Amino acid sequence: MADAAVTTIVGSALIGFGLFFTFAMTVGMLRFPDAYTRLHAGTKGLTIGAGLLLVGVAVRAPSAAFALRAILVAVFLLVTNPIAIHAIARANYRSARARRHMLVDEYAESLEKRDGT
Repeated sequence: MADAAVTTIVGSALIGFGLFFTFAMTVGMLRFPDAYTRLHAGTKGLTIGAGLLLVGVAVRAPSAAFALRAILVAVFLLVTNPIAIHAIARANYRSARARRHMLVDEYAESLEKRDGT
């Protein structure tokens, strides 16, 4: 009886923290001024929020197979989300529209230094 109560409390706490990070991600996506800070909020919020939510679901899972699936989805998100956001940020940087609004562009300066132009 006590073991079931502990797993329910821990699982619910993890789900609650995951929902909090997901909500914070949503607020960050709406409030941050440019694409890169919005991507930062989205990356952290989705990776941490969905990860905690899925781990909480795994803790409260009725079977080990269900818990294993939830953990595998969390690992998949943990691995693929940063790669996908990097690709989106790089595509955003390569568009001329995005670079017009940048105040500091250290990456372009390092490319110029590397290429000698």
